[in-house]
Amino acid sequence: MTVLSTAYGHPVQESPPVIPHETLNFKLQREGEWALGRRELRFYRSWSGVAKLEMIFVDPGAGDGVCEQTFKIPTAELLAQGEWLVVGADDNAPRKIRAAYLTFTESGTYTFNITMGDGTGGSPGDPALVNALVRVDRAPVSREVVLVERTFEGQWRLAGFGPTPDGEGAVEVRVLGGSVYAMATDDYGLAFTANLEVTAGQRVRPTQFGGWLYEITEAGQLPPAEPQWWAAEGDNPSRLLGTARAIAVRYFRPLAHGPIPVEVV
Repeated sequence: MTVLSTAYGHPVQESPPVIPHETLNFKLQREGEWALGRRELRFYRSWSGVAKLEMIFVDPGAGDGVCEQTFKIPTAELLAQGEWLVVGADDNAPRKIRAAYLTFTESGTYTFNITMGDGTGGSPGDPALVNALVRVDRAPVSREVVLVERTFEGQWRLAGFGPTPDGEGAVEVRVLGGSVYAMATDDYGLAFTANLEVTAGQRVRPTQFGGWLYEITEAGQLPPAEPQWWAAEGDNPSRLLGTARAIAVRYFRPLAHGPIPVEVV
């Protein structure tokens, strides 16, 4: 909507605020390599909604994996969606297909690998569980835990990863009998985006990051320009951040433990 206001007796046309968008593009691989031949990547909002195609990216097959399409989507819509059901298909013989739930929070050119989908193979190692506990300032928090294993041959491999709902969770891994180490990652927040609609619980990261994030306590819209960011002081009361309110919170660097015990199942 265009708004007319009066300045010095003359009507002035005011433009509405710019709605922030994110731009998505993809490069497609086949079994981890750039390959000739057409392939495509389809986006759906959920399994129950596969009748409606939301986005499609097509690699014409020049051998560099670059898709012809670029999609712009409102930032708020991208964040509200969370996970997308993404299906990559390669009809070149032997035909391959891969489906995955993926989350995107910002613009970028992403690489999607269409791996073997015939049901053979699988992750090596024995299935096992690791009980994970994550605390921030002694309070339980939901974070992601990544586990790596150092095998007896001296090689490092990813054993598994998973969340800790309400601060605790059993993470499924596959191990080869080596030493397992766990690393917890903190919420790094969303990069500041002018005029972005934000909701309570989201974190905002300044362009010039100095160790502080800003957790939204009341929903609203971020300002058109970055404010004078602040550090937590005293009782850390919330402050206006555009029309939203936020408190300053520390970002904690990834913390690792290990070797840790695993329960083979």
